Amino acid sequence: MAESGRVIVIQRRLPSQNKSHYRHWSHYRKERDAWFVLLRAQLPPQHSAEVPVAIALRSYRTRLVDYANLVGGAKMVPDCLITLGYLKDDAPQWFRCSYEQFQVPKAEERTEIEFLDW
Repeated sequence: MAESGRVIVIQRRLPSQNKSHYRHWSHYRKERDAWFVLLRAQLPPQHSAEVPVAIALRSYRTRLVDYANLVGGAKMVPDCLITLGYLKDDAPQWFRCSYEQFQVPKAEERTEIEFLDW
């Protein structure tokens, strides 16, 4: 399990749900695989977590999206964390997440994932 307060910075903007889920399935798969590689570079695989996990997901992007598109576009993050062993499941009893977004210049686009106390 990642320690509380740890922040992972990924130099990639989260896609909106409209961009990631409503296109051909192969586009979603490519995006999910890219996120898996980026997360694995900072979070080595481990045995499945047996405790609930809370995270704060912050998207720094040039253009803000509506909240539903932000949350839907971020679906691949918990999926990858499950595969890497940092989450047991994304069911409510095992996973809680807050989502925020901030408008920044293109050069500053990124995604931050902070592990929080449950």
